[in-house]
Amino acid sequence: MKSPSSTPNSYGATVLVQQDDILLTEEERDLLQSDRPGYGSRSKIESAFNLVNSTVGAGIIGLPFAIHLAGFWTAILLSIFVAIISQLGLHMLVVSGQRSQCFKFAVLMEYVFGKFGYYFLNFLILVQAAGACVSYFILIGDTIPVLLQLYFPQYPSITERSFVISLIAILFVFPLNLSRSIGSVARWSILSVLCLPLIIITLLVRAPAYSKSHESPLDWHGPDIFGALGILAFAFACSHVCFSVFLSLKDQTIKSWTITTTLASIMSWVVSISFAVIGYLSFGKDVQPNLFLNFPDDDLVVNIGRFALGFSMILTIPMGFYPTREAVQKLLGFETATRQPNKIQHYAVTVVLFVVITALGITVRSLGKVYALIGGFAATFLAYILPAAACLITRRYPAVVGTVTTTIVDDETGIKAPLLGKLSATSSTSSSSEDILFEEEIVVTESIVIDDSIPKFGLLDFSAVVLLIWGTVVMIFATSGVFK
Repeated sequence: MKSPSSTPNSYGATVLVQQDDILLTEEERDLLQSDRPGYGSRSKIESAFNLVNSTVGAGIIGLPFAIHLAGFWTAILLSIFVAIISQLGLHMLVVSGQRSQCFKFAVLMEYVFGKFGYYFLNFLILVQAAGACVSYFILIGDTIPVLLQLYFPQYPSITERSFVISLIAILFVFPLNLSRSIGSVARWSILSVLCLPLIIITLLVRAPAYSKSHESPLDWHGPDIFGALGILAFAFACSHVCFSVFLSLKDQTIKSWTITTTLASIMSWVVSISFAVIGYLSFGKDVQPNLFLNFPDDDLVVNIGRFALGFSMILTIPMGFYPTREAVQKLLGFETATRQPNKIQHYAVTVVLFVVITALGITVRSLGKVYALIGGFAATFLAYILPAAACLITRRYPAVVGTVTTTIVDDETGIKAPLLGKLSATSSTSSSSEDILFEEEIVVTESIVIDDSIPKFGLLDFSAVVLLIWGTVVMIFATSGVFK
C-alpha cells in the first residue's frame, strides 16, 4: 500500500492527506473527518449553514432586550462589530490550529497553555453549557405554565411554575440525558430545530400589532451597554463548533474558511437583527429579556409560538447537558483519552448535575442576567480571548512539514504536549483508538523544517491584540454588571 501523500504546505498551512488507493465507508470517513484534516466532504454553503444553525438559537429571544440596554443605533453598530469579531475569532482558531496541527479546541488549548489551558477550557464549556441549560428551563417556566393557566384554570395546583418545571424535567428531560452519547438524541434535536422558524414567525406576525401602545425611542444611549454586549456575545458565539465545521469542509484552505465564515456571519446577523429590531420597535422601553412575556396570555397565535418554544427547549436541554457532563467528568478525571467513566460515575454525575441545573432553572427568574453572565464571561473567553491568545502565541514558533508517523498519547488527557515554553519539543501526540483507522496518525513530526525567524507583526496579529483587549474589557464589565 502506498503511503499517503501530503500536499506541499507553507507556514501555517493545513497538511491535506490524500489516500486515493483506500476505499473508505461513509462511517469511516465521518470518523476520520471529525478527527483530522483531509477528509472533508461539505461545500462552503453547507458549512456556512451549519455555523448559522449553531449561532441562531434560543439566544435570539433576548436580542430585542439588548437593543433596549444599549440604545437603538448603538446596538445596531455593536451587533455589526460583534458579528465581525466573532468571525475573526473563528478565523484565528483555524489559523492557530493549522500552525500547531491541533484541530480540536481542547487539544489546541493544552498545546498552547499546557494542562491549565485544557482544564480552563473545560471549565468555560461547563459555565456556558450549564448556563444555557438554566436559560432553557427559565424559558420553559415562562411559557408552559402560562398555557396551562389559560386552558386549565380549574387545576391551579398543576399550573404553578416550580411544579411544572420539575414535572417536565423528571418526565421528559431526565430520560433524554441518561445516554452516554449525544447521538442518541440527534433525531429529537432535528425536531427542536424545526420549531425555531415557527417561533420566530409567530413573534414577527404579532409583534407589530402592539407597537402603538409602546414608546420605542431611536436613540444612542441605553441603561447598560455592557449588559447588551454580553447578550450579543452569547447570541453570536459558535466557537465550540469551529473545528468540527472546518474539518467537514471539502476545501480546507484559509480562503475557503474565510468565505464560509463570512457567509455565516452575514446570514446570522440578518436573521438575528431583523428579529431584534422588530421586537424592539414593537415594545420599545417595555421590552423584556424573554420577548414572549410582552404579549398577553390570550393571544392565540403567540400561544402557538409559546408552545413551540417550550417544546423546543425540552428537546434542546440535552444539547447543553451532554457537554456540561463531559466537562465535569474531564475536570474530575473520570474521562480521559484512554478511559471512560464507569456506570456509577456516569450516573452519579448525571443525577447531581440534573438536580443542580433544574434547581437553578426553578429559582433563577432573570433570563437577561443569565444571558449576560454566559455571554459576558464564558462566551467572551471562548469567542475572543482564547482564539486571540492562541493566534499570538503560535506565531512565535517554527513552521513544520507533515509526514506520516506514529504518535504518543498523554496518559491523562490524550492531548499534545504544551507548546508554550517547550520550544525544544518536536513530537506531536494524538489519541490512539481501538479502530484501525486511528493506529496511525497523519501528523507533523518527521522532516521538521525549522524557521528561526519570527514573522513580522502583521494585520492578523494586530487584530488579535485588539480582540484580546476587547474581550477582556467586555468580560470584566459585563460580568460585574450581572451582580449589581
